[in-house]
Amino acid sequence: MKKEIRLYNVMFPIWFFWLLPTPLWLIILPVNFAVDSLVLCFAMKLRGLQDKLQIWKKSIWKIWAIGFFSDVVGALLILGLYELLGEVFKVRWNLILFPGTTLLSLPGVALGGVLIYFLNKRFSFGKCGLDAAAVRKLSLALAIFTAPYAMLIPIYG
Repeated sequence: MKKEIRLYNVMFPIWFFWLLPTPLWLIILPVNFAVDSLVLCFAMKLRGLQDKLQIWKKSIWKIWAIGFFSDVVGALLILGLYELLGEVFKVRWNLILFPGTTLLSLPGVALGGVLIYFLNKRFSFGKCGLDAAAVRKLSLALAIFTAPYAMLIPIYG
């Protein structure tokens, strides 16, 4: 008997690309890029950094890619938890009806945010000439405001 896998509570753009390639990606990808850009620019402005355009040019593509990578890892954790709990309790839960659906997603969202912080801190700002404190604060802002919170929204289907 083939085991059925359902993605009830995994909602973020990268899964839609793999599962349902649609023209919606022409909107999703630029919007994600714009959100990353806005968070970075706002954090640089609050920090009072000079040469914002140069920092943005040198780091934005890495920030964008790290965000997608972190989303994938967080979603894989959620899927792993779902499968593990299904095997342990020998039930096929309809997680949409389970009140703790959001609780099952919290580890994935948290892991995504932590990865965004540490990977951006390590890789995104290396060629920007920023001091360690500025890199930490920019990475923290990106982690807080671009974590994959959409994973907390159940998908009905």
